[in-house]
Amino acid sequence: MALDASIGIGQEATYGTLSPVVEGYEGHADSWKTEREFIESVGFRAGMQTARADRRNIVNMGGEGELEVDLLDAGAGSLLSAAFDKMTVAEAAGVRTWVLESQSVSAAPSFSAQMVRPGTDGSKGVYKHVGCVATGWSLSAETENAVTLSVEFDFQDVQVGGAEVTPAYPPAAFPYDWTRTAVELKRGGAAVAFDTTKLELSGDLGLKTDRRFLRGNELKKKPVRNALPTYEGSLEGEYNAASQDLYDAFVAGEVCTLRVALTGVLPESSLTVECAAIQFTGDSPEASTDDVTTHSLPFRVLDPGDGRAAIKVTYTEPAGD
Repeated sequence: MALDASIGIGQEATYGTLSPVVEGYEGHADSWKTEREFIESVGFRAGMQTARADRRNIVNMGGEGELEVDLLDAGAGSLLSAAFDKMTVAEAAGVRTWVLESQSVSAAPSFSAQMVRPGTDGSKGVYKHVGCVATGWSLSAETENAVTLSVEFDFQDVQVGGAEVTPAYPPAAFPYDWTRTAVELKRGGAAVAFDTTKLELSGDLGLKTDRRFLRGNELKKKPVRNALPTYEGSLEGEYNAASQDLYDAFVAGEVCTLRVALTGVLPESSLTVECAAIQFTGDSPEASTDDVTTHSLPFRVLDPGDGRAAIKVTYTEPAGD
C-alpha cells in the first residue's frame, strides 16, 4: 500500500555521485519522473510503412521531482539547505542552528533522492535519483493547517534497483502549524498589526538545467544560475486600519520588512524567515455581502542593497536529532 512508500535525500560529495545515506522525509506525493527523448531519422526509402524501429535512438534527459512535506521542528535542515544559496550550521549547548541565505552565487549542494514504491504483490521498486539540484521552493502557512514546504528538483539520472537504504528519521519531531506561526510586518520601521490568515512565499532560483554538450555523454552537467532569482509571496487577512497602512505602502511603492516566526514543540526548536525588503504589488481590499472585508497583498522580495540577504532562514533543532 501507499503507506509503505518512502522518500529521502542525502547530500552528494560530487554532483551525480550516489550518496550512501538517506534522510527520510514524509512526502505528500510521488512526482519523481524521468524524461526520455527520441532522435528519429526519416528519409526517402521505398516501402516504409512508418518510422523504422532501427532509426530511433533514445536519449536520457534526466528528470524532475518535488518533495512536499509538512514542515517539522526537527530533521528538515537538509531540505531547507537545498533551496538556499548559502548554508551555515553550528552546534552549541545541545542545539543545532541552520542559517540559510539567498546570495548572488549559489553554493547549494546536490543530493541523491531515493524513492521506494511498493507493488501490489508485495515487491518494492527502489529508484535512486542522482544529481538532484533544487530549482524552486514554496512555503505556505494558513489557519487550520500545518505549515508546508515544497522544494522542486532537477535530477541528472535515475538508477533503478539495488539495495534499499533505510531512511534515517529524527527520533521525535512535531509539525509546525498555524497556531505557532506569527507574521510580523514593519512599514518605515514601525510595526503594522495585520490580522493575517494566510501566508505564501516562493522562490524561482533562476537555474539553467539543460547543460548538455558534445562530449560523448548524454548526461547533463550540474545546473548553474543563468537568470536573476525571483522571490515572491502573498498575505491574506482581514481589512482594518492596519491593512490600510499596507495599502498606502502599496500605492506609494514603499519598501517594508517581513518576519515570520514559527515556534516548535521540541525544546529549542524554531524557524524564522526574514525578508529585509518587500514591496507590495497589489491589491485593494474587497468587501463582501456574506463575510468581513478581506485584503490580499501580493509582494516581491527585493535585495535590500546593504549586504544583507534578501531572504534569511534560521532553523533550530535539538542537536541529537
